[in-house]
Amino acid sequence: MRSPNLHTIAALLVALGLTACGGKASFAIKGNINQLDYPGLVLANGSDTVTPGVGATSFVFPNSVDYGTSYDVKVQTQPQHMTCTVSSGSGSAGQMANIAVNVTCSINAYTVGGTITGLTGTGLVMSNGSDPATVAPVPASPVADVAFVFPTKVAFGQGYSIGIQANPAGQTCTVSPPPNGTMGDANVTTIAVACTTP
Repeated sequence: MRSPNLHTIAALLVALGLTACGGKASFAIKGNINQLDYPGLVLANGSDTVTPGVGATSFVFPNSVDYGTSYDVKVQTQPQHMTCTVSSGSGSAGQMANIAVNVTCSINAYTVGGTITGLTGTGLVMSNGSDPATVAPVPASPVADVAFVFPTKVAFGQGYSIGIQANPAGQTCTVSPPPNGTMGDANVTTIAVACTTP
């Protein structure tokens, strides 16, 4: 009596193995994180979430996905004081060892500005550290307040220092205290500059 073909036996064993594990290969969803400096980041793939800690450079979702299953990794909750973006975060699980997602985080930055009163002369130049901003004068009559915003944003937690780099013609301008501060989580709009004519 002939023994069964070895290829047939091997095929049956493979089929039984696939049936026992659901018939599909599964893949981990993981990735890299760049510059996560503050807590609170939550990443989501559908209802599956992961919360990397401060300083984490990688992550792995708790649940794997089956071959052919779609995935869509998104930022569910941004970390404190930062904004994170996801690249290569969606697709369909294919013939690969794992799914690699990239998350890049950056510290939020905001503008510094305020109001100038009494400005009638030309040539006023204000500075925020090394960031100069030339402010145009208002008409002499009627005298109106002038809003200003420095062109370069300041990152959360960094300092700003407002000063008068050059006074306008025929006037002296001063910055009301406090001209210095540490950037929070919103634009600074309260810098007050008063210009007077001797």
